[in-house]
Amino acid sequence: MKYAFLTSLIPKQLENEVISCSKHNMQAAANALQWHIYDGLCANLNEKVNIINILPIGSFPQYYTKPFIKENYFATDKTSKHINIGFCNVKFIRRYHQSKKVFKRLKHWCAENNEPKTIFVYTLSAHFTNALKKIKKLYPTVKICAIVADLPDMISLSSKKSLLEKLADKNLATRSYSAIYCIDAFVLLTKQMADYMAIKKPYVVMEGIATIHNDAPQKNTGNLKNILYTGTLHRKFGVLNLVEAFMKIDAPDYRLILCGVGDSETEIKEKACEDDRIIYKGQLKRDEILELQRNATILVNPRQNNEEFTKYSFPSKNLEYLSSGTPLVAYKLDGIPEEYSNYINYVEDDSIESLKRKLMEVCEDVNGVAHERALSAFEFVKNEKNAQKQTEKIKKMLDAL
Repeated sequence: MKYAFLTSLIPKQLENEVISCSKHNMQAAANALQWHIYDGLCANLNEKVNIINILPIGSFPQYYTKPFIKENYFATDKTSKHINIGFCNVKFIRRYHQSKKVFKRLKHWCAENNEPKTIFVYTLSAHFTNALKKIKKLYPTVKICAIVADLPDMISLSSKKSLLEKLADKNLATRSYSAIYCIDAFVLLTKQMADYMAIKKPYVVMEGIATIHNDAPQKNTGNLKNILYTGTLHRKFGVLNLVEAFMKIDAPDYRLILCGVGDSETEIKEKACEDDRIIYKGQLKRDEILELQRNATILVNPRQNNEEFTKYSFPSKNLEYLSSGTPLVAYKLDGIPEEYSNYINYVEDDSIESLKRKLMEVCEDVNGVAHERALSAFEFVKNEKNAQKQTEKIKKMLDAL
């Protein structure tokens, strides 16, 4: 069996270039998840996995400074050779060109020899599914396994999108769903996704993959109580509720540190001017983010269970937070399995006052309960949610096809 992984990740050697040319938020969590999946697949499969990649960048000139992306090769070890597909990145043209180039590359890969083949694809993006439909028609015996981290019609949750952009997103989502018939198996982040997409094919649920740290977590012993949020700063994710709850804490030794960009960025900067305990760091590199997470007093995910999309998402942020060994404050979402209740400090209800109380309770951690829970969470995700363990579910599903 030969394997290809159709991805939207950032190769290591292109990280600096992508950061310098991007004018919008980079999806660090999605990038990390794809690398974790790749590592897990390599650990579980007996053959190499060839990466066929499209950079996860915005269009020129609005979101990216380059109109053309050059094709190049990259390696993950001494014997691997993966391809980063080149394409025209000009708005309104790039989707068509990406789909065309992806199909051409996949066709070349499928025709290389007569061995059985499986294609893994990350997300159901239209420029991927359009190419996959054509591949399935040409090579019906090729198996396609889709890893669905986000539902196509619930990917972009910014409140600042224009009507034209929303209509375009709806059209792309419709095209993505129309291609589901060519998928042979699915990897979903929540079981509710299967009902929403009316999936009749084999599927497994894999909430995500933990970021494994080699060093044991350390309890924060500094004088300051640092509350940290890292991720997209969208209003729908509850970040403004977090800011409001924090500002109600009357304690000079508390700090709220926010990292990322999003549609609430302007309001956050304004609040930081009102309260000097609020520190806005903008978008940082992943290594810096992970270091901040391990050294914070607590981590917080303020996404509430009051939106339709929360049924169909397991926040990758939660697994990343739990991997740090730092106490996590979050809300119980419909898409989070019950087994996580032993490791997350859930907020009682959606009121600002409840969030404030929970932040203070976990920061103070009078009896050390939050710290012990964080240590247990660290061991749990390291042993049960690592790359090899999670992707083993995928292998077993494929073996049964």
